[in-house]
Amino acid sequence: MSHEWLAAFAAEEARLLGDLEALVRIESPSHDAAAVTRLAAFVEERLRAAGVAASRRPCPPAGDALLASLGPGEGGTLLLGHLDTVWPVGSFGAQRWRREDDRVFGPGVFDMKAGIAVAIGVLRLLARSPDPPRATLLLVPDEEAGSAASRTLTVEVARRHRRVLVLEPSQDGAAKVARKTCGTFRASFKGRAAHAGLEPETGASALAEMSRFVLFASTVAAEQDGTTVTPSVARAGTAANVVPEEAELTVDARAWTAAEAERVEAALRAYVPGDPRVSVGLEGRFDRPPLEPTEASERLYDTARRLALEIGYELGAARVGGASDGNFTAAAGIPTLDGLGPAGGGAHARDEHVLVPELALRAALVAALLTNDEG
Repeated sequence: MSHEWLAAFAAEEARLLGDLEALVRIESPSHDAAAVTRLAAFVEERLRAAGVAASRRPCPPAGDALLASLGPGEGGTLLLGHLDTVWPVGSFGAQRWRREDDRVFGPGVFDMKAGIAVAIGVLRLLARSPDPPRATLLLVPDEEAGSAASRTLTVEVARRHRRVLVLEPSQDGAAKVARKTCGTFRASFKGRAAHAGLEPETGASALAEMSRFVLFASTVAAEQDGTTVTPSVARAGTAANVVPEEAELTVDARAWTAAEAERVEAALRAYVPGDPRVSVGLEGRFDRPPLEPTEASERLYDTARRLALEIGYELGAARVGGASDGNFTAAAGIPTLDGLGPAGGGAHARDEHVLVPELALRAALVAALLTNDEG
């Protein structure tokens, strides 16, 4: 049956591509609630026209989420994704959509409007069935900005389902079976200003202490465990002839397990200044749990891999450092398989693109999974 899905969606390629172009042209940056809500309204209209029940859920201060459902009863599968992208409206000018051979380019086309186009296509086709499978689609408005406004909704909806398929883009064609937990920390340093020429010894340099903290952070990382602690943004100083009184540092931290995240956070908070005259404060936390593999999620991947082989391709398994809303559903105990969107590349870059043949391939796999009870 899986190969029949591929034939069905290959015949729908032009429509899938048309949906994708429309999605990309409706720009939807995370911090523009009105723009994201316009995209949610577009998807709602598209799905309703196909006979799929769809509505919007406000997620203030972000825009609306999109919630759609198919089939009777309880349980079933949740298709999960996000509406928002990282590029401000107008960043690409008139070039926000273009095609070159089998690649299409545009802001958010890979991460993750191609996944939304697949969801629309799959639900539209399954809605024609006299006995469609139980499936729900949730698209949140703020994943790229941390999902603070939508996290509760995501977990609440996911708990009503047996499994979660995340339509984030694939990693070189592979599904994502593990994701790191991610945290952002801001360290602030308060010292004592002094004239750098007349009496520098009376000053306590916040910049020097921040430099010591940067070196300390490198010792907290654990390369052998895949744990990274990366100072990323720094600010210090007011003038060339003044010992810096204040400094601030942003640190990105990532780990494969919750236990490693706890270790990293405890170590950062336990930092002791080298200069006791400088006070150090630390804010922030790990805001997403890791997506750690479980027996149930591994069975779900095995099912997806088998169905992909029936369709005609190998579905690999990737472990990635970036997080998604699948981290939330996995931590809530629901079997989750991520990275089922079309393959491409250049996420968050100006050459972001999707491979056109992947639209039908991924739609076929998602439809096969929705109509398969294994995993």
